[in-house]
Amino acid sequence: MEIIAENCNVFSSSDIRSDLESLLKGRRASQTFLLTDTESHRACYPLIAGIEGLSEDNVIVIDNGDDNKDYRAALRIWDFLSSHGATRKALLINLGGGMPCDLGGFCASTFKRGIEFINIPTTVLSQVDASLGGKTGMNLGALKNEIGCFAMASHVLISGEFIKTLDTANLKAGFAEMIKHALIHKADALERLLDFDFEKVDYGLLHDYVAESIQIKNHFVTADPKEKGIRKALNFGHTFGHAFETFGMRHGEPILHGYAVAFGMVCELLMSVHKMGLDAATADRICRRIADIYAPMADSTKDHAELVELMRHDKKNGTDGINFTLLPKVGEVVVDQIGTPEDIEGIFAEMHKYFTA
Repeated sequence: MEIIAENCNVFSSSDIRSDLESLLKGRRASQTFLLTDTESHRACYPLIAGIEGLSEDNVIVIDNGDDNKDYRAALRIWDFLSSHGATRKALLINLGGGMPCDLGGFCASTFKRGIEFINIPTTVLSQVDASLGGKTGMNLGALKNEIGCFAMASHVLISGEFIKTLDTANLKAGFAEMIKHALIHKADALERLLDFDFEKVDYGLLHDYVAESIQIKNHFVTADPKEKGIRKALNFGHTFGHAFETFGMRHGEPILHGYAVAFGMVCELLMSVHKMGLDAATADRICRRIADIYAPMADSTKDHAELVELMRHDKKNGTDGINFTLLPKVGEVVVDQIGTPEDIEGIFAEMHKYFTA
C-alpha cells in the first residue's frame, strides 16, 4: 500500500485482496464484519470474497440507493452487530459508494460508543469525497445527512479495480467532485479535468487524478477537521446541489449526487460572478463545459420555489440567510457568503441557458 493522504489514513492499493488480508491479520474473524449494499455486493464484493479473516456469515447487505441511508438501515446494522456478538474490539469494513461508507461509519462510531472501521470506497465519488474527512451520517426523511458525527476510519483503501465496474454516468458523478476540488484549490488541474475523455477512459490517468483530488480534500480537512472555517470550501456547488438532489428524492426522480453538484456548480459559478467579481468569460467557459458533460438537466430544477425552500433547510445555514461558498477566481475560495431568495431566483434564470438546446 502507498500512502495518499496520511492525516486521513488514505492508501492506494495495487492488490486489494492482499492488502486487506494484511490489515485483518491477527484479528478474530468472529469480530470482523463487512457492510455493503446490493449493487456493491454484486459488482465489487467478488473482488475480496473468500479472503482470510473475513467470514461470509458476518457480511451485512443493505438495499442500494441513497434513499435507504436512514434510521431503518442503521437499526438493522446495529442489530446485526449485536446479535452476532460484536464487542468494542470489533471491526466494520464498509465496502461500496458513499452511502455504505457514510452509514457504516456512523453505525461503527456509535455502536458500543465506537468501534474501528475501514472504508473501501468503490466509486469515483466515494473515493474522492465520502471516503475521507471523518464525516459520517444518515438522512432524515428527504434531508441529506441530517444525522451524523465526525469519526475517522482507521484505513481507507483506494483501488482502481473497483472503478472499472462503473458505468459512464457514475464515473461522471464522481468526476464532478474532482472538478469542484480543482475549482476551489488547484486551477492548473482544472483544464486537465475538463479535457478528460469519457468516451475512451484512461483508467491509469483517472487513478492519478483521483489521488490528486484526494490530496486537495485532505488539505482542507487537515486545516479544519470539524468544518468551522475553511473546510466549508468543500461545499462549493452543494447548496444548490443538495436542493436539486433532495427535490429529486422527494418526487421520485432521483438525481445522482455528482450530477446535482455539477448543476449546483454552474449556479454558484454564476453567483460568484455577481457577488465575488469572478471573471464572467471564465465562468461562462467553465459552465459550458460542465453542461457539455452533465446535460440534460432534470426538469425538477425548474421548480424554483420549492428549491429555495429546501436551501433554507440546509444544515450549513446560520440565522442570517442561505449560506454559499463562492469563488473570486478559479483556485481561490471565500466561505460563508449569504444569498437571498431574490439572488437565487436570478441565478436560476441564468443557469437554464446552459442546459437548453
